[in-house]
Order: sequence, then structure tokens, then C-alpha cells
Amino acid sequence: MSFDFSGFSRGFERKAVTQMGVCEREELLLSLSDGQLSAHFLGEEYPVISVLHKIRSISNFVHWNVKTTGDLYILVNSKKQFHLFKWSKKDFTDVQFITKYVFNENVTNLRYYSGSVYFSTKAECVQMLLISDTSEAEKGVEKWLGDPVPLLASQPTDVQKLVFLAGQKLIGVCVNKTLQFYGLNGKISHDLTPIKFNDVPIDMISDYPYLLTLFPKGRIEIRCVDPPLLVQNITISKAAFIQQGISGSIFAASQMDILLLDSLKNLRKNVSYLLNEKHFDLAIKLAETSNIFTEENKIEMKRQAALNLFNQKKFKESFDLYAEIKSDVIIVLQLFPEFLPEKLQRNTVASDMPANDKKRALLALGDYLVQVRTDYACQLANYMKNKASGSVQLTGEQLSQLHTTLQILDTTLLKCYLKTKPSLIDSLLRLKDNSCYFEDAESILKREGRFQSLYILYESRKKHEMALTLLHEQFLNPSAEPFFKDLDRTVDYLQTLGNTHLELIFKYAKWVLNKDAETGLLIFIDEESELARSLNREAVLEFLRKECVRAVIPYLEHLIYKWEEVRPIFHETLAEFYVTKVKTLYKDYVHAFPDDENITRAGEEDGDLGLYRRSLLKFLHFSLYYSPPTILLQLNSDGFYEERALILGRLKQHEQALTIYTCLLRDIEAAERYCRLYFDREDETNSQVYLTLFRSLVTPSDPMIAGLTDRQLPIPQPDVYSAIQILTRHADRIDTVTALNLIPASTSLRTLSKALTAVLQTKLDQATAYTIRCALSECAFGRYKERLQKAEATKIVVTNSNECTICGKKIGNSAFVRHASDGSLAHLYCHSESQSHEAAKSPVPQL
Repeated sequence: MSFDFSGFSRGFERKAVTQMGVCEREELLLSLSDGQLSAHFLGEEYPVISVLHKIRSISNFVHWNVKTTGDLYILVNSKKQFHLFKWSKKDFTDVQFITKYVFNENVTNLRYYSGSVYFSTKAECVQMLLISDTSEAEKGVEKWLGDPVPLLASQPTDVQKLVFLAGQKLIGVCVNKTLQFYGLNGKISHDLTPIKFNDVPIDMISDYPYLLTLFPKGRIEIRCVDPPLLVQNITISKAAFIQQGISGSIFAASQMDILLLDSLKNLRKNVSYLLNEKHFDLAIKLAETSNIFTEENKIEMKRQAALNLFNQKKFKESFDLYAEIKSDVIIVLQLFPEFLPEKLQRNTVASDMPANDKKRALLALGDYLVQVRTDYACQLANYMKNKASGSVQLTGEQLSQLHTTLQILDTTLLKCYLKTKPSLIDSLLRLKDNSCYFEDAESILKREGRFQSLYILYESRKKHEMALTLLHEQFLNPSAEPFFKDLDRTVDYLQTLGNTHLELIFKYAKWVLNKDAETGLLIFIDEESELARSLNREAVLEFLRKECVRAVIPYLEHLIYKWEEVRPIFHETLAEFYVTKVKTLYKDYVHAFPDDENITRAGEEDGDLGLYRRSLLKFLHFSLYYSPPTILLQLNSDGFYEERALILGRLKQHEQALTIYTCLLRDIEAAERYCRLYFDREDETNSQVYLTLFRSLVTPSDPMIAGLTDRQLPIPQPDVYSAIQILTRHADRIDTVTALNLIPASTSLRTLSKALTAVLQTKLDQATAYTIRCALSECAFGRYKERLQKAEATKIVVTNSNECTICGKKIGNSAFVRHASDGSLAHLYCHSESQSHEAAKSPVPQL
């Protein structure tokens, strides 16, 4: 191979050039000669553009371009110090550079790589991270920091070389005969094995994937560092150094000759040889450095490499490579034919593996399938998203193939987890887009006895009846898992179904209610379930009346008190069940006592009777949506006086109700509470309730009027004293004239004194209040009258010269408004419009 000189300059430098550097972007050729750095134009005859006069005795230099800005920086080493310059306006511009590194020796091997400067001295090798300090950028001061990180220490007599492996993002530091590799973070890399040479290298360079090393006597060693492999030895007489050209081209120079080591010429032949020798890693790396191989060629090489790794039992590496090339997952799964349907089986590679190797293979397969599954699931999710927006990117056939692949993937992953990671089975089945073949998964889980996982499968696929049947069967099974021994599991499931599955809910709620009515009732009243709240309440009530009567009352109590149900059917049904329960319990209670002890205050009884009577009284007091006549008719036996009184109160039959309190129960306090409950000054009947109580005490009525006919009732006796106390306490709520007329003439004034005092005080308070109201009314009337007189006394003269302050037009004969503050006039229409606009602009007040 021959080369033509494109440019030649005899007077390039006066003395020998010790270092050169090419800056293609700036079209510069940097030259170091006699300790001075100069910049030449990269063109014909290389004329000098600038000379760095500020720094002399320069030993070496390094240059780089900042990726973000493209600016060119040059770091020079002079007299054990670093100086930084920036190429700007065709000259060297000084840049402040600060480093903590203390120079004890001269710097050699000064190199730049990936944001750091590397150099070595006789005693050590150092990585110096370059950091741009912007703290003084506003002042126009550019500053850089150098953070040194020692890589290794060596003996003063050691020979050091640096080499950069761009393909692996590593730095190689050679001390004498050993090459150690470091990461960009300055730490030793354990990915590559250190290389030990037979001789001390003179020079070395990296040409991915090769490392070329020059030794004494012109011997050049070519090797691959990953995997560690000696490729070739070449001897070039008196070779002094080697230099990299384009990828695949290396120049070796002696005093008389320059030789080209070209790896591209026989690249295809070399790759084919490496593939035949099963050196797949090196073959792939060589193929990726050149454009003579198509992407299909490279993928096929990697596919063969992945299969070779599998055969070598390097399962993780194999599946990582399959994932990298996005190999068809069905082809990969053919390595495990037992996991595929019979029509897709092609290989028996994994069938005869030892158990330990098989397990390792399945573990790696599981990780691979998770990674691939994520990719397929994302494709499906993107399809659904694009479909919703009207942009469909998959054909029907592609979508069907995608679903089929996901089904095979998930079913295989299930089988794989059964053998390697059983704890992940439930997580797999819970995935929203899980696509296992249902019949296969069901059969596998039943065969393995994994009923909890089977339940999750049913639940995720909305096989509600299957899931509920399984829950019931396993609950009854004494040897079942603890997971199934909790009724809450069935309750929670039934709460998720809603009205569309109401019959299914009723079918499986029966056994839960029979087992535990309180827990079973949560199916219909759980506060945390919106579906439970929205169930058809009439249907639920009818179901409970037929299947679990003891749950009706707590169900209706929850509807009415918690969910504020107002439909009369529920209120009347609850009252009906209360009354039925109380009447049944009351019979047993009455028979246990003598006849003269039968009258007992409601709610004071022992046991369930007291509990239910208190509940009934609370309901009758609270509810506004039952039919009082209907409930009163149900209370057709003797007793239940308080209940009758409350219902009669709802019917405004206060005389009958108060007769029960005063004549039968003889409880004046309860009668007063009743009056407080129903008293209403605005209601014609309820406003007389205290007077009715007073009358029932002074001239008691026959208890028969309360509808009590089933027992011998006491003969009522007047209780004037209690009546006078009522008058004393509530004189402001009683027609005192009527009340005083009802008091017997024989009543002494001493007895009446407190009541009369209360009546007189009430009248005095009423008179005082009336007087105050009259005075306030008269005062207000006087003020309004004064304002009217003042307004009427005001004379407004409107002439042809008067203009509207808003629109500027004449007032004329139009209706107008006069502003009291300044006497200005405005049309009434203009004034109204102005007020409307002001109101619209005003902010809405925040409550």
C-alpha cells in the first residue's frame, strides 16, 4: 500500500518536534518543539497561527473538545505544573486551573479520556477529574478544577504505559510486565483479568476489540482482552512505535519505514473462522466494528452465541443475549419442549439435563421471560392506548399473534415458577394483563394442590362462581390452608359483585349467614364497600326475611340510622319486626310476674326485652317515615304504653297520649318530656300540648280513650298539685286564663301562690316585651318619617343643561337618579346598568 503526500513543509519547526496533536474541528495542528507549543493551520504548508509564549519549557500537552459547547482546551505540563488554555479567536486564552496534586516527579504519558486527564510519574499513576467551576461565571472568570485520584503506586524504576479501551470504557495501566484495568471511576475493574506479558512493553494501543502491544526487537503482539485470547504475533524490524488510524488500521513505524496493519481486508474471513472455532464473542465484536455485515448477519451470530452459551450451561448470559437481539420467544422456549404445546416442540436440549443444571436453567429462563413479558405487555398496552385515540398500529393478525405469545409466555412462566420460585406464582396471577391459558393453569394448580393460587386465578379471570365454590369447599375442608378458614374472605368477595350478580350473592350468602349472621350481614352493609351500599335493598330485605330472619333488624337499623334510608317500606318493616319481637318476649316476661306487677316501664326490663323495647322507642321517636295507624294497630294488646303514647303524639292525639303518662304510668317527668318533644307555637294543635297536660291532671279523662280495653284499668284521680307545678314551670307556654279556670274553687291561695307568681311574671315579661317592641317601632317610624320629610323638602331643578354623569347626554324628561354625596344626576337606566356592571366585577364572597 502506498501513500501520497498532500502537503510538505521543510521549515515546519526549527528544531525536532517532540509531540503533535490534530484538532480537526478547528483545523489546527498543535506542535511541541524545543519546549514551546505552536498552533499551525491544518492545510498546505502548515502556516503558524499562534505561538504560546507565556509558558516555556513545556514537557508535554493534551487537548480535548467539550461535548456540550465544542470548545477546544489545551492542558500543558511545564516544570512540574499544569496550565490550562482555551482556543479562542485564533489564540491561546489563559484559563484558571486549580488542582491539589503535588508534583514530585516529571509527568509522562499525559492523556485525556472521557472527562479526565490521566498521567504517570516515576512513582505513581493518577486520574485527574476535570470539573468546570461556574461560581465566578457572572464575573466573566472561567475556572476549572482538577480532582486527582491515584490509581496505583509503583517503584521509581518501573516503566509505565497507559492505554484506553473505549469499547469497554476502561483504562489500562501497565507497570513493567503487568497490565491492570480501571473503570472511569478510578476503581479497579474486576470484569477483565489483568494481562501479564513476557517482556516490558514499549508502546501499546487499543483498536477495539484488539489490544496491540509493541515489545523490544519489533515484536507486536495482538490479543483480545475480553475474552482473554492471544490472536497473533508479528515482527517488524526495528519498529519504534505504533499509532492508530481509522478503526481496523494500525500504523507501525521504524526509522526508515511506515507499515500498515490492516484487519479490515480479511475481516469476513476472520469472522467466519472465529464462528467455526466457536469464538463467538470476538466474532461479534469484529462484526460490529465494520459495516460489511448486515444487521441480520449480526443477529444470527448472536443467536448462535446464545445457543452456544446455553450448551455451555451459561444460562443467564445466554438468555441475556436472546433478550438483546429480541429473539422470537417461541424459538427460545423450544429449548424447554415440555413447556410448549406439542405442535410447537422442536428441541430436547433441556430435557436430559441434570437436576441442578435444570434448576439453574429454569431460574435464568424465569428472569428472561419476565423481561420479555414486560416488552410484550407494553406493546399491548400501547395498542389499547392508540386504539382509544383512533390510531391503531397493529393489524388483526399481529394482535392475535401478540395475544397468543403472551398466553404462552405467562403459562410457561407459571410452570417455571412452580419449579423455582413458588412464592411468585400469586403475583403473576394477580397481574391485570395475566394471559395464562385458563384451562392449563387451572389443571396445573389443582394438580399441585395450590388452592390459594387457584382462587387468585378465578378471581382475576372473574370466574365468580368457581371462586365462591372453592372458598366454600375449602372452608369446610379441615385440612385446608389457613387462607380459607376466614369467613371474611367470602364476605369480601361477595361485596365486589354488585347488582349484576345479585342472585349469585344470595346463593353464597346463605351459608355464610347460617355460619355467622353478624359476619354475613357485612355482605350487605359494609361501610367500605360502595357496591354493598348500592345493592337492591328491597331484594336484599326479601332475601333476609326468607333466609335469615335474625339479620333483618340489624340490616334495617343500618339502612335507616347509617345510610339515612327514607322509604316507608323499610321503616314500617323495621317497626313490624320490633313489635313482633317485643310482643313475643313480653308474653314470657308478663307470665313470670304476678298480675299486680305487670305494668313495667319500657326498656327497664332485663335481657333482650329491655334492649328491643329501647330500640323500638328510639325508632318511634326518630323515624318520620312510618305509618302511625299501622303500628298502633299492631300494638293491639295491653301494655306498650310508652310506645302507644309516642305514636298517638305523631297523630296529634295528645289527650290520649298524656292520659297514658298521667293515669297509667303516673310519670309526670315523662309527660313533660313528651310535651317538650311536640310543643310548637306555630302549630294550632301542638301549641296546646302543655294545656292538655294541665287539663289531664286537673280533670283526668277515662283511660279508655287511649284504646286500652284488654285489662282492668285504674280509675284516674285529679292531681291538682302536680298541675299547679306544671303551670309554675311552663306558664309562658300555657293559656293561663283557661288553666286558672280549670283549677277547683276549693284550692287554697297558698297552694296557688307560686303558680300565680309565675303567671304574673310571665304576663309582666310579655307586657315588657310588648312595650319594648312598641317603643322600637315608634322610634324607627320617627326616623323614617324624618328622612321622608327631609327628602320631600329637597328641591331638584332640572334644566336643559343638566347632563347624565355616566353617558354624558341631557337628562331631559327621562327618569333620573340624584347622588346625595355631590348632587350629580344620572339617567335611571344608566345608573342601573352601572350598578349591574359593578356587581359583576365584584369578587364572589368566600364562605
